[in-house]
Amino acid sequence: CTFPGCGRPPQWTDAHHVKHWIDGGTTSLLNLTLQCGYHHAWVHQRDLTATVTAHDVTWQT
Repeated sequence: CTFPGCGRPPQWTDAHHVKHWIDGGTTSLLNLTLQCGYHHAWVHQRDLTATVTAHDVTWQT
């Protein structure tokens, strides 16, 4: 999970579209981040946004 402080491994995560697919977001590496189920729901509930680079994911409120 790419959420700060979460150590869940990739096999326990789902792909999260940074720009939502329904809003025209692409399914590409620079628009996806891996999140465990808990943080995936948490991010959607709080409408957080992320910036994805080739090396990092930064979350904003």
